[in-house]
Amino acid sequence: MKKQAEDIERICAYCEQAVVIRESDICICALNGAVKQSSGCGKFSLDMLKIAPLPRKLPEEDTVFFEI
Repeated sequence: MKKQAEDIERICAYCEQAVVIRESDICICALNGAVKQSSGCGKFSLDMLKIAPLPRKLPEEDTVFFEI
């Protein structure tokens, strides 16, 4: 099932205006400066490239093993 834009949390970590700092709970926002990744504001605009896709599960009947 694909993620819908309405189902995604409106947090700074997923916003176009914010840059996430690795190994930290802080984002640098172009509008508000340093903020927590879990916070949000009224100027939120979703950046779909910041959302990790869900891993696909392979059906067991399609799994093929080759013997060498």
